[in-house]
Amino acid sequence: MAKVFLQRMGNLQFPLYFLVTMAALTGLYYTLPDWFIESVLVRFFAVIPGATILDWMTPAYAVSSEQTRIISPLVRLNVLKGCEGTEVLLILYAAIFAVFRPLRYSLPGILAGTLLVFVLNQLRIVALFFIAAYEKNLFELVHGFLAPVVMIAAASGFFLLWMRWSESGRASGP
Repeated sequence: MAKVFLQRMGNLQFPLYFLVTMAALTGLYYTLPDWFIESVLVRFFAVIPGATILDWMTPAYAVSSEQTRIISPLVRLNVLKGCEGTEVLLILYAAIFAVFRPLRYSLPGILAGTLLVFVLNQLRIVALFFIAAYEKNLFELVHGFLAPVVMIAAASGFFLLWMRWSESGRASGP
């Protein structure tokens, strides 16, 4: 009986570590001052790259950024706290940290995962820009449901691939 209990506890290790790590990372994120999140994270990791991509994609319309807004003659898109992809990153980081891999596996996972989420978030911002401009009735559906689901699914898929890679590397030796 004790053996079965210990095996089940071993199966709970990852979810427990994940939840604790997720709570800690989320707590740290919410201790950051709003001005820092908006002026640094949102502005430099969502708004400026998004506006640059959109300006390149729509040469007929000048697209620029102003604080947390992407501005063009087509639409003004306000990117709020949380729209920079941080929640998906925190979920991915918590999952990677919760499996306790050596740094030589964790660091590439964190870096590649960050790049993936950044690119996905830019695609989301570009899509939302065009949806706000041409299909306003779909904005809430895409913004509040479809885009987050796609980002979480992609991050989960990445995590599974990373797990396979890190496990195969560990099995083949140091």
